[in-house]
Amino acid sequence: MPVQDHVPPGVFDRSQNIERHFAKLATIGNRPDGSISRIAYSDEESEAMAYLRSESEAFGLVGRYDAVGNLILSTPDDLPRRILVGSHIDSVPSGGNFDGSAGLVAGMEAVRELVVEGVELKRGLDIVAWRGEEYTFNAVYKGSSAAFGVSETHILHNRYRDQTLRDAILEQGFDPSPIDDRWPSFGQDYIDSIDGYLELHIEQGVRLEREGKDVGLVTSIAGDRRFLVVLEGRFDHSGATPMGTRYRNDVNLAMAYIQVALNEAGERRRAEGHEFCMTVGIVNADPEIDRKYPDIGANSVTKVSGLGYFTIDLMSADDAFMDSFSAETHRLIWNESKRFGVKAVIEQTDSAPGVLSLDPAVLDHMQRCTERLGHGLLRMPSGAGHDAVIVAQTKRSDGKSIPTGMLFIPCRDGISHSRHEFTQPDQVARGSEVLRETLREMATAD
Repeated sequence: MPVQDHVPPGVFDRSQNIERHFAKLATIGNRPDGSISRIAYSDEESEAMAYLRSESEAFGLVGRYDAVGNLILSTPDDLPRRILVGSHIDSVPSGGNFDGSAGLVAGMEAVRELVVEGVELKRGLDIVAWRGEEYTFNAVYKGSSAAFGVSETHILHNRYRDQTLRDAILEQGFDPSPIDDRWPSFGQDYIDSIDGYLELHIEQGVRLEREGKDVGLVTSIAGDRRFLVVLEGRFDHSGATPMGTRYRNDVNLAMAYIQVALNEAGERRRAEGHEFCMTVGIVNADPEIDRKYPDIGANSVTKVSGLGYFTIDLMSADDAFMDSFSAETHRLIWNESKRFGVKAVIEQTDSAPGVLSLDPAVLDHMQRCTERLGHGLLRMPSGAGHDAVIVAQTKRSDGKSIPTGMLFIPCRDGISHSRHEFTQPDQVARGSEVLRETLREMATAD
């Protein structure tokens, strides 16, 4: 049966609906190599959101955008309390079609089935598609942070491909002032109405697949500390300048030793029992950074390197550890740089909080529903960050945090942020079932 842009609810079963949604989304932001680029505040992100809105309104939901462009799709009722299910629809550059979007597709199908079934709700249901979760414009969680009034104003000046985030927001027809002035684009009354938040995501790792489990119940979510390290030495002739630190201020040599020392420090801390990941992701290869440091182009085969840079991505659910280990790595970088006669400048480019423990009551809801459905489950931490972090750390006016839960589904070979990213429609369907039953429990409870 050919894929159609819109089919009335009930025509296909859950897996077929899910397959149809992904087939449509695969046409939005698709690249010649088969990857997906739906960048934050791009036409492609907006088009994908418009598709979700059209499909959801077809089975009775009511759609609206907040000031910064987050999409909220609500059951048509006047119930004062709400349960949210959400995720993001943007991608990393040259990413895949399932990171983020799996949660929205699964959530949409879960809510559709409850609406079609005619479940009598005591709390309304809202699907939320967050803007700009991925690390573009040197910032994560752009939409969810703005929704709850915790954005950093400076991110509006950050650029992606020669456009500031402020201009990108305006170009898509939305208002950057909630970020400028740090007021919640959701509005405090709406925030105070939220009794729970659920998010489904592909695991982006291999544990579920290798252990043969259908669902991962997420216990904690990693935050991040991200840094740009710039090393300044001296350009010299590669043949006329003798080797050794007496004669050379060699940035590339210093960088190599620094990266080995960072890895050794990380291994020591992991041996002490700390759970985290640290990654050097970019080395002298980013157009935006190159514009800031144009002398990077002076490196040559016949020169001792005089300038170089690399990035560090530190991720852990433990904020205190990330801060202490960041300070440790900085001291290490400065000491190693001094040993090789180069100068190190360290700039923090991003900081996002972690969550050591998601809501235990929501976790119990999800576990009960998963077991009742007969799906294999595993309790596990999330080594990646998600919008659920922002929701979980938000407090309502009554001083209580929003109860937040998250679940994972397997992805093939654990691959993500790649054109090879894939998860079977049946796996999304099983996750959607768990969402449906958890939403049912939470939205009908007294």
